[in-house]
Amino acid sequence: MTRWTRIGRLALVLLLSLSAPAALAQSSDPAGLVAAMRDAAARLDTDTAEARAREALAQFDRLSPDQLVEVHALLGVILHARDEPVEARRQFEAALSLNPDLSLDPVLVSPVTLAFFAAIRDAVSRTDGPVAPGVVRYVRVPDARPGAALRSLVLPGWGQVHKGETARGRVLAAAWGAGAAATVGAHLARAQARRRYLDAGTSAEAEARYPVYNRWHRARTGLALGMAAVWAVAVVDALARPQPTPAVALRPAVDGLSLRVRL
Repeated sequence: MTRWTRIGRLALVLLLSLSAPAALAQSSDPAGLVAAMRDAAARLDTDTAEARAREALAQFDRLSPDQLVEVHALLGVILHARDEPVEARRQFEAALSLNPDLSLDPVLVSPVTLAFFAAIRDAVSRTDGPVAPGVVRYVRVPDARPGAALRSLVLPGWGQVHKGETARGRVLAAAWGAGAAATVGAHLARAQARRRYLDAGTSAEAEARYPVYNRWHRARTGLALGMAAVWAVAVVDALARPQPTPAVALRPAVDGLSLRVRL
């Protein structure tokens, strides 16, 4: 073995040792798995595409809705081509639960699979359509925090009620309302005390009336600051706190033989 051969082998081993952690990180990254799935599908390597898709679904909570739709739809196409209609239906229904308007590319998908997918989409669009057992359904919950913050900016507590935190909203609204009423009362009392202070005929009377005026002035300022603090807390709370998890209830289906989840 020559010197240059040994150096070449040593460089190859070093290159592989440096690239192995990067390849491992890419394979464990959901976005990288989706890209690998897409690349394998383009090369018509369905086995690799399916493997990468299932690895990505194992970390579904780290995928975006669009990525989930792509993964489930591709799995459905692959499984239907392998004559596994039950599992393919589950994948298509999972994709349609995120994107009811999903359509497949007729250039890349066979007419048979397109007809199968169209039938599933029509069934899913009907409230009484059959549901395959064990199907994964995703529920997209819109973020109510921006709208809640705007509502609490108008009226403290309104945003919390909008998010479903009724008790919290009522407490904030009551605290702000009580502060507003107390501030108005203190302002009126301060105005009356100020008039009495200015109407004093002698310096002794003015000196005796000033502490009352000063006390109501400080009370009005403190109450106004407290009211503003409640207002600020309501806005920040509505914007920062995550909205409550939607309540789930089970109701009998029309046929009386199964249970359907409603949010």
